[in-house]
Amino acid sequence: MNKKLTIIIALQALLIVTLFWVLVFYGRDEYEAYRAEQQEEIESPSRVSEKDGINVVRLPPVTQQNSGITTAKVSSAKFQGAIKSYGNVVSIDSLTEAKARALSLKTDIALARAASVSNMQQYHRLKTLNADDKNVSDRAVQEALAAVNADNAKITASELQLKNLQTSMKLQWGEVLTTLVFEDKLAPHLANLLERKNVLIQVSLPLKTSVPKAGSSIHVTPLNESVAPIRAVYVSPASTSDTSGFGKTFYYSAPAELLRIGMRVNVEMDPNTGDTANGIIIPSNAVIWYAGKPWAYFKQGKDQFVRKPIAADTEVATGWFNQGIDANSEVVVSGAQLLLSEEFKYLIKNENED
Repeated sequence: MNKKLTIIIALQALLIVTLFWVLVFYGRDEYEAYRAEQQEEIESPSRVSEKDGINVVRLPPVTQQNSGITTAKVSSAKFQGAIKSYGNVVSIDSLTEAKARALSLKTDIALARAASVSNMQQYHRLKTLNADDKNVSDRAVQEALAAVNADNAKITASELQLKNLQTSMKLQWGEVLTTLVFEDKLAPHLANLLERKNVLIQVSLPLKTSVPKAGSSIHVTPLNESVAPIRAVYVSPASTSDTSGFGKTFYYSAPAELLRIGMRVNVEMDPNTGDTANGIIIPSNAVIWYAGKPWAYFKQGKDQFVRKPIAADTEVATGWFNQGIDANSEVVVSGAQLLLSEEFKYLIKNENED
C-alpha cells in the first residue's frame, strides 16, 4: 500500500514539474516582449528631450553610424531668376455681402435725408402757424420736431454702421479691395471680380521679394494640370498669411474660366531688375514632409538634431533656396525619416502619458 502511494506522489510531482516547464516555455515570448517594452519606455526619453519648446533628438555617434545617418553643410547661394511659388483661389463672398449691405445702408441714408428735408419743412410751417395766434397746437409742432429728430437719428446710426463696415473690410481685405464695396468706378480687373468673370488668387512669394508694382502680372496654372499659363494682374498686399506660413502674400486677379474657389495654383513671376537674394540651398534629399509642411533636421554639436521648418517656394536645380538660415548649418541628408520616427514615437508617448 505504501509503495503504491509513493508511486502516485512521484507521478504527481513529475506532472507538476512538467506543467511548470510548459508554462515557462510558452510564456517566454510574452515575457521578452514585455521586458523589451519596459526597456523602450525607459530608454525613449533619453533620446528625445525638449528645450525651449523645441524637441531635440539625441543620438550617439556610434548609433548615427549604425543607422546610416549622414549630414552635409548647406551651401551659400545667390538667387535671381524666375520665382516659382504657389497660391490658392480665395472666396470674396464677404466682399459681395458687404457691398449689398453698404448699398442698403446708403439707400436708408438717402431716404432718411429726403424724409428729414420734408419733415423739417413741415416743422417750420407748423411752428410759424403756431406762433400766429396758435393756428396749430403746440402738440402738432412737437410731433413735427420729433419726426425731424428721428430722421436725424436714423441718418447718424446708418452712417455709423457704414463707417464700421468700411473699417471692418479694410482690416480684413485691405484698402484696395475695400473699394469694391464702396466705389462704383473700378479698374477692369477689380470690376470683373464682382461680376464673377475673374477670381481672386492669394499668392505667397519669398520674403525678400519686392512689393509688386501696380499693373504688374504673374502667370498661374492649376496644380497638376497641363494648361497654358493664365495671366493674373496684381491687386494689393494680402491681409492674411499663406497656410504654410512662409513668405509674403499678395492678391492677384485672374480670369475665372479655368479657375475655381479653393483651387491651388502654381505661380511663376519674373523678379524685378537687380533683385538678387542671398541665402542657402537645402538639398532635395534633406527635405521631409510632415503635417503637410516641409522640414529638415539640423545637426547641433556631435549628437543632437533639431527639426526646423523650411521654405519650399523657390526650387533650384539641387534643392530649395532658403533665407534666414546660418550658412554654417549642417543638415541631415540621409536618415531624416529615422529621426522623425524617433521624435514622433516620443510625441505619441507624451500624449499617452497626458
